[in-house]
Amino acid sequence: MSHTPAAAAQSFCREQIAGGVTNHSLQFVTTDVLVVEMQPAGQFEGRLTVIAGHTYREPSQVFNRCLMPVYQTAYRWTGNRLDAENVTSRVIVDQFKRLDLPRTVMAVEEQLIDATVEAIGKHWANGYGVSPLRWSAFHAGEVAAPRRSTLSLRALLDPLPGELRLVIVLRFLRRRTVSQIAAQLGVGQAAAAVLIFNALESIGAELGFGRAFDDPAQATEVATFVDHLVSRRRPPRFEATAASFQALLAATCVHATIAGNDLPRARFVRSLEAYLPERPPCNTHK
Repeated sequence: MSHTPAAAAQSFCREQIAGGVTNHSLQFVTTDVLVVEMQPAGQFEGRLTVIAGHTYREPSQVFNRCLMPVYQTAYRWTGNRLDAENVTSRVIVDQFKRLDLPRTVMAVEEQLIDATVEAIGKHWANGYGVSPLRWSAFHAGEVAAPRRSTLSLRALLDPLPGELRLVIVLRFLRRRTVSQIAAQLGVGQAAAAVLIFNALESIGAELGFGRAFDDPAQATEVATFVDHLVSRRRPPRFEATAASFQALLAATCVHATIAGNDLPRARFVRSLEAYLPERPPCNTHK
């Protein structure tokens, strides 16, 4: 029988379920970690979550575990590689100077999450005139509904009416231009841009960003923003209205759900490795 913490946790959970313990949490301690079992799923296995105990001791451990979540969070809220790399670089360079290891996994990851959210907020404030208060409201919603980050593209599109779903598919997946979409739908380019705007606002509302404002005054600016996302360029900056900001965030989330978009480049990862503190030589005494 295995005596690892994970095996002990699974064995304990099975014993409790077999004994009829359900519908409430169980906490127990192994030699390495404190584990909580919440609401057994069905009659077979419960869900186990490590809530305390593990410790980061080396910067490389933090880097290997946390780089991808930081980058993918940045990509989800910026929608493009260049801005996601800027946010990630800022977090890694600034925060790795302040890690003060060894520290618990929970404390380090909370530090990096806070730094990532702050860096993304600065991106929207400096580039689009979004106030820290407005950004913090969106971030609070993200914390309250973490399932947003795991929604598939289909889940984002299914609630949309047919015409709005079509323009998102044509723009983000088929990579059709606004003029091509307008020709296919038999409308003018301005009307096609408004359809894209309305579709993104509706997605934003479904994501919990708030009600749709129905104010497409910046539909052209949003359409240009999307053009740059689709062509993998850094979008132009402009002073975004509240309605536009909601549409822009929906666009970044849609773009991030497309397979492969939110994966960092290998050379970018290698460039960040240079900021890892060198490990001091070990003193060996025999």
